[in-house]
Amino acid sequence: MVVRRTKQMRAEGMIHPTRDLIVATAATIMKEKGVGALHIDDILEQTDLSRGALYHHFKNVDEIIESALLFTYAESINANIESVHNVLASAKTADEFREGVFAANVAYAHNQQLREVRKLRAHAMATTATAEALQEALAREQQRLTNEYINVISEAQKNGWVRASLDPLALATFIQAYSFGFIVDDVSESHVNTDKWIAIIEEFYNACVFT
Repeated sequence: MVVRRTKQMRAEGMIHPTRDLIVATAATIMKEKGVGALHIDDILEQTDLSRGALYHHFKNVDEIIESALLFTYAESINANIESVHNVLASAKTADEFREGVFAANVAYAHNQQLREVRKLRAHAMATTATAEALQEALAREQQRLTNEYINVISEAQKNGWVRASLDPLALATFIQAYSFGFIVDDVSESHVNTDKWIAIIEEFYNACVFT
């Protein structure tokens, strides 16, 4: 599936060294300064590309923004998938699985670098209302993460670590919902205490998820 998708993207001109450089550079600028601060001249300055080379791959700055948002979104999804997979792969007992889940949540909550990435993910989701192609691409990326959560939850249920009565898809969706709760906190005037947030999540898991 991945190989087929890669071949299709290459055939459609979506994978190209210069294109990838433009997208990665735009994503870096957006993480540092925000979407509104992205300008073509900044990309050209950081990549040493000509304006003609840039416009060979993109029609306008909006198309670059959409591609950079998708790049950042996929990057974030990949990091999440790796984290979720590692929790299950490293656990041999229920206690180890529980501690792994809690440790992953603590790392996510305290990682300040993820703040700008979360903002970009939220912006990408909001942009899908007017960008159909982006919507489809983001849906595929999000499904990859959902599927990974489902696999880990199902395996944990087989091991007797997670309550068998819980629907894996419902729990996978809920996990992602409370993770996105940080986006609300990012834009709020008053911010939740991170340790108190972590405590609530752990209490929920102990009461409702773990056996």
